[in-house]
Amino acid sequence: MEYFDIHCHMLPGVDDGAQTMEEALSMIDLSYQEGTRDIILTPHYMRGKNKCTREELRERYKEFKVLVEERHPDLRLYFGNEVLYEEGIVQDLKDGYIQTLNDTKYVLVEFNIRTSYSQMYEAMQKIESARFRPIIAHVERYRCLFKHIDRIDELVRMEVLLQMNISSVYGGLLDENARWCKKLVKEEYISFFGTDAHDMEERAPYIRDYTSWIEKKCGVEYLQRTFNENPKKMVENKYIFD
Repeated sequence: MEYFDIHCHMLPGVDDGAQTMEEALSMIDLSYQEGTRDIILTPHYMRGKNKCTREELRERYKEFKVLVEERHPDLRLYFGNEVLYEEGIVQDLKDGYIQTLNDTKYVLVEFNIRTSYSQMYEAMQKIESARFRPIIAHVERYRCLFKHIDRIDELVRMEVLLQMNISSVYGGLLDENARWCKKLVKEEYISFFGTDAHDMEERAPYIRDYTSWIEKKCGVEYLQRTFNENPKKMVENKYIFD
């Protein structure tokens, strides 16, 4: 099976992800070996703290894409930002300072892990009111959502999409966070998975070892939907909710 990684930090020298071209290309090689054939590069966007402007990031992306295509002609790269939500972000989206996912209406949004649920809910309302489609990055991290399935339900009813880091499904019965992640996956709340890869050591872009559990518990159809169908609809700016 081929995989689509919608969240990673492989573009070199632009954030806390890959620091050198050598490291970035090693991460690309590992992704390819794992079966990944589509990748959205999502460097961080943090107001007032970005190393590069949107235009500079796009130029670096174009240069990197040429090198990757020479190395793996059948590996497709796309571009976006992982956006840290704070006051002013919606205006930055409207003004075009933020790179949406493949120039679509979809935007990958992260929060401080201590963000309250009311703040998160209001943020989703503001983004949707501005006619963007929010995807919450690594949904398993936020304290305001942990063990609150009612809040997860409410977000999904708002047509907010949820992305989980694939490695989060790893863990035994005594791992409380892994149990929560597995519950979200088994009940099919998760629309996308990503590696959130930052390096070749602790946060490398492994996928294959984790997908066997998903296939066993949820079936091939769900695996295909989250790793192929939903991401492809997203980069084509198509509607995902049935």
